[in-house]
Amino acid sequence: MKRVLLAVIASCLAIGGVVYGSPEIHVDEPIYDFGSVLEGFAVAHVFVIHNAGDEVLTIERVAASCGCTTTELATDRLEPGDSVELEVLVDTAGFGGRISKSIYIYCNDPEYADASGSNRPRFTLRVAGEVIRAQPYHTSVSDMNYLFTLIVDLRDPEAFDAAHLIGALNIPIEGLDDSLDPLPTDALIVLYDQNGAASEQAATDLAEAGYSTVYYLAGGLDEWTRWFETFLLEVATESLELPDREGRDRLSCPANDRQCVDIAELRYLTYLLIDLRDPAAFAEAHLFGAINVPYAEISGRLSELERDVLIVVYDQAGEQSDAVAQMMLNAGINQARSLLGGLDEWIRQFGDRFVLVTQE
Repeated sequence: MKRVLLAVIASCLAIGGVVYGSPEIHVDEPIYDFGSVLEGFAVAHVFVIHNAGDEVLTIERVAASCGCTTTELATDRLEPGDSVELEVLVDTAGFGGRISKSIYIYCNDPEYADASGSNRPRFTLRVAGEVIRAQPYHTSVSDMNYLFTLIVDLRDPEAFDAAHLIGALNIPIEGLDDSLDPLPTDALIVLYDQNGAASEQAATDLAEAGYSTVYYLAGGLDEWTRWFETFLLEVATESLELPDREGRDRLSCPANDRQCVDIAELRYLTYLLIDLRDPAAFAEAHLFGAINVPYAEISGRLSELERDVLIVVYDQAGEQSDAVAQMMLNAGINQARSLLGGLDEWIRQFGDRFVLVTQE
């Protein structure tokens, strides 16, 4: 009788192990306090998710609150005892004071697997800290990403060298299809040629190739120089012949042409992006459309800069651009801005997006 009773108890324990065995999600430090950071810098942290249970932990999805992003998990199935890293990036642009961002993990841990729908409990991680307000002359990389406009000159290199809009990329129309790889498909792109004759079709072709926000300039460079003359124009000679505007109105875009911009609209989108690093660093990699004016030279070239345009200066890590922006403001360049964190912060948040690598 005793032997039978022990067998029954052992059987019940075995069954109980199957019934009550379960996955268990665990993170050693589910709240990360980053202390304080200047507004515009991103806060990065890696949480390690661990399965402390005795059944497979399945992670259905990860969701983050506004201003917080996560990378894709290396795996969504954790055997008992296994772990996986979750990388989190919090963009502090636009925030000030104490902030707390939440990351929600939906999984099959019984404690967090209520099937009641949107109100189901979630395993929650938090990133919290103090955001110090940036200065008025600061521009965050996320704001710059929003402002970015890729202006593409479709003319031949000889015409481009003679005169072109400052910051424009020269991609001759004959090679446009073969030169698209560096251009993000969601970027705001404006094409222009000499007189607008070819850019409309080029814009249509790019749209059909998957570029979602591509436009062409009505009247091309001729229309720009006819009304704005050499404003934001880089010319190789002072004897540039300007088109005659007498007796004509400014060109307007055709009605219902959603791919056309006129010169006033392009003027609104333009800015001047200045890379303050030395020429060797600029030659290796720089932001699309940037011109190189080394830090050692910038004070002597302020008189060359346009006053009536947004000017954003950057260096490698933001060590010099603040001083340059303040110097410009003191010189009456009222729209001077410093890119927070420089090229390093840009790459940290956006990788090679809008970065032109010219040398290996």
